[in-house]
This record gives sequence, structure tokens and C-alpha cells, in this order.
Amino acid sequence: MKKPLFTILMILFAITTCMDFASAETETNILKNSQSEEVLATEEGNLNISFDNGYHGYCINYGDHEAKIGSEYSVENTSYATNKNTGESVGNYLKVYFVDYYDDAMRDEIVTQHTIWHFTDDFYGWRLDPLLLENIKSTAATKTIPDSGAVRQINNTTEAVFDFLVLNSDKSDHQNFFAYKITYRDIAKDMIGSADSSNDTFSKKHQSNITVEEPKFNKTPEKQENISKIYENSTGIAAKDISKEYGKKIASEKEDSQNVSKSVKLTEHVTGKRTVGILLLLIVLGIVAAKYIRRD
Repeated sequence: MKKPLFTILMILFAITTCMDFASAETETNILKNSQSEEVLATEEGNLNISFDNGYHGYCINYGDHEAKIGSEYSVENTSYATNKNTGESVGNYLKVYFVDYYDDAMRDEIVTQHTIWHFTDDFYGWRLDPLLLENIKSTAATKTIPDSGAVRQINNTTEAVFDFLVLNSDKSDHQNFFAYKITYRDIAKDMIGSADSSNDTFSKKHQSNITVEEPKFNKTPEKQENISKIYENSTGIAAKDISKEYGKKIASEKEDSQNVSKSVKLTEHVTGKRTVGILLLLIVLGIVAAKYIRRD
């Protein structure tokens, strides 16, 4: 009986192992396919040309063949932007240039191209700004810009969202490109949307979970209206409920006070009647005593 059971277990183990290998192979193929996405150039040249995926790009291989319309490129992350002499990845330098020094990167396409070549090909030219280059390096040393979703405020009303990648020609002596895409969005609308969302969340949360201590005010009826107004402004619905409960408590205390007052008055009234009766009794007893004295 043990051998058939062992055989069944081994078969199940083999099937499970094969399924795991098949799953791993499928995931590997999906990853390869996503990384081998083909992008076509829609312009020719090397200077800030456009591609059919919505990106624009500057070449990162000085002196190699330029792009032609319809040239194919595979998508890589920015670590593929390297210095041809040292092999160092310079992708973060280029991203810092576009994000942190946005105005410089957008000012002059030729200067931008020369700046990129400085990092990728040790290019030097009279258009380069040595101070800017040092600033880029010092910033990149302490800051890493992501390939996707980096945000920079452009002015009081607009911010830019940056996405970066490298387009690899897969051909020797052909230029690769450092590509970027910038999406501009309105700050005011985003702030209003965020504020509305935050207010809705705050309102729902505090209407259900808010805990407010009883107000430490003088408990007199004339203070009730002021208490209600203060707590309506500070805590909303919960405060109104507290104010109502507080009003009931004050009314109850006032009623108790009135009941006590009535009780005192009633006692005084009853006590007064007893005093008159005692005086009358004393007078009667005095008269009777006087009669007995006269008889004697």
C-alpha cells in the first residue's frame, strides 16, 4: 500500500514542478516582450526629434548615424544612457538636468544637445556652461530622479510631470536617444480636487468618530445660545447634538431648582399655619388656667 501512495505523490510533485516552470517561462516572455517594445522615429536627425510613442529625444552617441523616419528603437530604462569612455551610467545626470534645471534644458536645443553629449561623450564646446554642469553633478550626487512621474512646479499655476527612457537602435554606429515626455497640468484644479476629496473624507470620518468633551461654560440658560453657535462652527453635527443635550441638562437643572424653591415655599407656608395653631392653643390654655385661678 505504501508504494502506490509514494508513486502518486511523486506524480503530483512532478506535475506541480512543471506548472511552476511553465509559469516562470511565461512571466519571462512577458517581461521580454514588454522590454522589446518597438518605437519608430517620426522625424529624422538627432536633435530633439519626435517618436511615435509621444516622446522626444536627443541622441546620446556623438558622431554616429542619425535617425531616419521609420527607424526602429527598443525601449530601455535610463541606466542605458552611459558615458562611452568610462561606461558610467549618466541617466540620473540627464534627468536632473531636465527636472531641476528645466529652464536651462528648455531654453536652447543646441545647448541642451551639447550638455547631454558632455555627459555621454565627454564633449566640450563653447556653448557649455561650466557652472551649470557642476550644479547638475552636485545635485545628482544627492538626488535620484525616477524614470516616471517626477514632478516640478513650473510657475504659480502649472506643474510638469516628467517621464524618461532610452531608445536603443540595436545597430552599431547608429545613435541611441535619451527620450523624455512632459505632461503639464494645472495646479489650481488639482488643489481644488484634492481639497474636495480631503473635506469629504474629513467630514465622513468626523461625523462618525468625533469625540467632543462637554463645554466648560457657565451653566446658565442665557449662555445656551452662545454655546450652540460656538460648537456648530467648530464641530458641526456632533456639536449640535452636544448643544441639545447640554440644553436639556440646563433645563433639567432649572426645573430641579424651581421644584426646590416650591418645596421651600410650601414648607414655609405649612410651618406658618402650625405656628398660628400653637398660639391659639396657648391662648385657650391661658383662659382655662385663669378660670381655675379665679375659682381658687
